[in-house]
Amino acid sequence: MRGIVGTSTICTSIIPNFKALERIYPYKLSREAKMRLRVMDYYFSKGNRNASLTARYFGVSRSYVHKWLKRFNGDNLATLETRSRRPKHFKTAQYSIKTIGIIRNIRKDYPSFSAVKISIILFRDYAIKISAATVGRIIKKYNLFFSKVIQMHIKSSKSAKRSWQTRKARERLKYYIKPEKPRHVIEFDMKHIKNGSRKNQYALCAIDAYTKEAMIHICSSSSALQGSIAVQKVLDRFGTDIILVCDNGSENFGKTYDLLKAKGVRQVFARPHTPKDKPHIENFIGKYQKECLNESDNKEYSVLERQKETDKWLESWHFYRPHQALNYLTPAEYCATIGIAILQTKSVNDVVS
Repeated sequence: MRGIVGTSTICTSIIPNFKALERIYPYKLSREAKMRLRVMDYYFSKGNRNASLTARYFGVSRSYVHKWLKRFNGDNLATLETRSRRPKHFKTAQYSIKTIGIIRNIRKDYPSFSAVKISIILFRDYAIKISAATVGRIIKKYNLFFSKVIQMHIKSSKSAKRSWQTRKARERLKYYIKPEKPRHVIEFDMKHIKNGSRKNQYALCAIDAYTKEAMIHICSSSSALQGSIAVQKVLDRFGTDIILVCDNGSENFGKTYDLLKAKGVRQVFARPHTPKDKPHIENFIGKYQKECLNESDNKEYSVLERQKETDKWLESWHFYRPHQALNYLTPAEYCATIGIAILQTKSVNDVVS
């Protein structure tokens, strides 16, 4: 009160027109902080310190106004900035540099292997227990992508439809045949291989739909003679008590058809343009393209060189690569549980080009 000695003078930091502070404040405010500064300015000037009135004016909740009133400091406009939501305590990496190096080496050798497969291999071969999600994060964090992507456009042939209509005496597949035991249903198909400037090559592939045991015969032509050679290899490996499911390509007729008929092997032809009739060989050929052919350093191989490279990949397929369909066992491990031994791939010197 005036006239009384000793009355204290109260000075506050509340200054009208906070919006002016925005222009002279050395710290560059964010868009959100500028909005909150306008709310504070209205509250202390036009809003008469009424939180409800301020909230209605800006179309926000009263809790919003009270929250920033509590944080606001007129001497430090940085208090209007959004605080970091990063936790003070968070989990640290549970893997070592050695684990990253092992994953890097596996991805270099097998760039198409998924995080799940690598997780299985780490536990199986290195006794390192790490989740597939963590492996995926390591691959992404350290950019462990080494695949050599090659896009190959394959035109579907119309001859399959014509052969389906003209060769009515052949047994036709009406539905997918589910294998009931090992070496029961063998799916057979041919893969065209682009060979640079050289003549194209062909991979005649067969797979046991039950155990995923497979074989590939590389040749320089898609004739019935080469088909019969590949089928003879199939019979030598899987026996004659099988059902051979194939498409309507020329390699499956002529000498191939006569050979199977003489051996008493049931040959069933898939419907044209129906990959679901033989899904296992279609999947196998896709993996062969992605994991072997796409990763070839030299695209212009001879038949023997291509067969050698393919045999090396088949060894990995049978004895190293975990398969989801086999509960992440290799075909060799799965066959061992049912008393079947997978033979090692023959020497490339036995290949008939």
